[in-house]
Amino acid sequence: MGNWKNQIRIALLAMTAALAAAFGSWFLATGAQKSAPAEPPLAVKPVTTTPVEAEAKEAAPADPSTTEDPQKLAALQDKLAQALEYAAFLTEFRALYPADYDATLHAALAQGLETHDDAPDLFLTLAIQTLRQNRGLMGAKAGAAALDKLFGEHRKVLQQLEQTDPALCVDFLNGAPADRFVAFTAAHRALMAGEAQAGLEAIGDGSNKKIDREAPTSADFDDLEKLMLSKGMDEAGVAQLLDGKVPDPPLGDARQCHNGLIYLDAMKALPDVQRLRLYALALKVMAHE
Repeated sequence: MGNWKNQIRIALLAMTAALAAAFGSWFLATGAQKSAPAEPPLAVKPVTTTPVEAEAKEAAPADPSTTEDPQKLAALQDKLAQALEYAAFLTEFRALYPADYDATLHAALAQGLETHDDAPDLFLTLAIQTLRQNRGLMGAKAGAAALDKLFGEHRKVLQQLEQTDPALCVDFLNGAPADRFVAFTAAHRALMAGEAQAGLEAIGDGSNKKIDREAPTSADFDDLEKLMLSKGMDEAGVAQLLDGKVPDPPLGDARQCHNGLIYLDAMKALPDVQRLRLYALALKVMAHE
């Protein structure tokens, strides 16, 4: 396999990690409004596989009570308190990374989230986005248990999307903008809280363990492809997911969504070293998006 093909596969691997990022990146890009369609989902952006060593440093947080409108702040906090499913994640997020939490709070108020009925779900998207951008590289350095848990939570989300709305599932995989994501989050708060919590735990684990892994090799991708085929994906599905080749005619939503599940299952079935290289790379790419 040539290096160009590896680069394409590395870039497309970000799709796997985009499950958690899709909510936050969509909301920040659109301000909770529908936007024009995203670029074609399989368009490839140049990426680097050079490990980044620097960890985001915690700045001294500003006290939101002195910088924000107290009535708006109180209204938002009241809405957040009503989403009991998110309480544990938000409490730990604020305790571990107060500056990031307050930055999320400021962004939420700047966009008027306190006036939205689904404010807790929109706030969760912002929190995930903030963590992804500021701490995501440390998640890539986590141990096997933390990474396996995170990608296991990703699979639960994708499986629920497959059962609920295959078209939304495809949008979710491709990171396309769609305001229906927030409705899905609101309807599955426990599920989304579990994924957010797993991401937070991976960041904490990576901050402690700081495991550096090599980039995936051609053999890793070849073995992944073989497993995808053995689990029932056809050549067209493999070519779309790993090589960016859109089938003609295009695959249906249900099939594309199920292929996403096979993709995750194939990665999970790889030997530890290969699996963890792919997981770590996915998180690195996601952190740079």
